Formats: sequence, C-alpha cells, structure tokens
Amino acid sequence: MSQLITRFFTATIGASILIGSAWLGPSYFGGVVLLIALLGQIELYQLYNRCGVKAWRITGLLIGSGLALRAIVPNIFLLTAVPVVGLVLWCTFTKSHQPLMRLGATLAGAVYPTALLAFLTDLRSISGYTGEEALALTITVLVLVWASDIFAFFAGSFFGNRPLAPSISPGKTWEGFLGGVGGALLASVILSFMVDMPLAMTHLLILAIVCTLSGAVGDLAESRFKRFAGVKDSGVILPGHGGILDRFDGIIVAAPLAYMYIIFIASRF
Repeated sequence: MSQLITRFFTATIGASILIGSAWLGPSYFGGVVLLIALLGQIELYQLYNRCGVKAWRITGLLIGSGLALRAIVPNIFLLTAVPVVGLVLWCTFTKSHQPLMRLGATLAGAVYPTALLAFLTDLRSISGYTGEEALALTITVLVLVWASDIFAFFAGSFFGNRPLAPSISPGKTWEGFLGGVGGALLASVILSFMVDMPLAMTHLLILAIVCTLSGAVGDLAESRFKRFAGVKDSGVILPGHGGILDRFDGIIVAAPLAYMYIIFIASRF
C-alpha cells in the first residue's frame, strides 16, 4: 500500500508539471519535455554501459537536444549534423575499442527516447490548429496513455492470469492489456464532454486505440532493454516508479504515432 501511495504522489506531481507547462505555452512545455527526454537518454546510456558499450554521452546529449527542440527553435535540428559528422570523424581516427558500436549507441540514445518523446512538443505546436486546440490535443494524448496505464495496472493486478509476453515481461497480462484499452476508450469519451475537442469522437476513439497499442509496445520494448541489461528499473529518479524510461516508456512510442495519426488522418478526414 505504501508503494502504491508513493507511485500516486509521484505520478500526480509529474502530471501536474507536464499539464501545467503545456498550459503555459509551447516553450515552457518544450523545456520540460527536453529535460525529461535527456534524463531518459542518460538512463539509456547507462543500460548500454551495463551491456559493455560506452556511448559518447556529451555529444549524444547535444544531438538529442537539437532533435528535441525542433518545434520551438526553428532549424536547430540542422545543427545536429555538426556533432554527427564530428562523431564519424572521431570513429575514423580514434583508437577506441568498438567505435561502430559506440557510434550506434550514441545516435540511438538521441533518437530513443529524446527525438521520439519530443513529438509531444511538436503536438503542442502543431500546425493547422489554434493554441487552445493544440493544448487540448496534447493533454488528450497524455491522458489517454495515462488512463491506459492505470487501468492496465489494476486490471492486471486483480484479474490477470494469462501472460501477454512472458519471455519479455512476465508481469504483463492480456487482462491488463484489455483493461488498458477499456480505460483509454473511457477516457476519450469523458474528455469529449469535458474539453472542447478539435477531433470528432470517431478519431478520439481510434486515437485511444493507437495510444494503447503503441504504449504497450513501448512498455514491452523497455522491459526487453532492461532484461538484456540485467536490471529491474532503468533508474531511481522517480520514487515508486524507478527511472524516466520506466515511467515514460509508453509515451515515447505513443507520442510520434499519435502525432502522425492527427496530422495525416484526423486532420484530413
């Protein structure tokens, strides 16, 4: 029970910071997302290190920052070519062991989680929608992923008995997954009544499915990474949850897919 209370308070504080910064504006929200993404990137580099591959962290964080700030600092992502080229040159002439693997680890960390999580900032600054509509869409994606996580946790805890992917994460069950689907669908219906939503109900329901499926994939992917690295949690920064990757693993995958659904489908039909 104490662990559950700790998780609740940590999640409440984190959700308040995210939603509050999103309400303040894209720049504030982008700064918060960048901080979260870079902390997650450091955790990923620590997992790589446990697997015997040392990334070039500082350069990787610079590249990740450039990719993550693309929505609020025009053309900054173009500058990421400079450290990338520098890494390639360094790999060419360095006497370091595993230069190719270190290059791959460094660039992978800049993309996952940093560049992918920054799609939240893209969503907050999405073109074709007003600032209020972009705020509503951003909060919607966050709430759908959170609702899916919460309902999946309780459904799995009380009713789960059929493993979803036992070789990757023995604790995940089909009952929990279906509970997550139901939670996201319920949240989409509630949001449609509470918020002036720029999307039709049909798109909201589909978005709920997209967030649930992609969130589950992100959760399983991070579990696989941790299993390979031989750790239970990616970090300890979030009491009751573990690390940044433990808490945001679903959103890392859900954010870009939700953004693309809104841009390419919901905005056109």
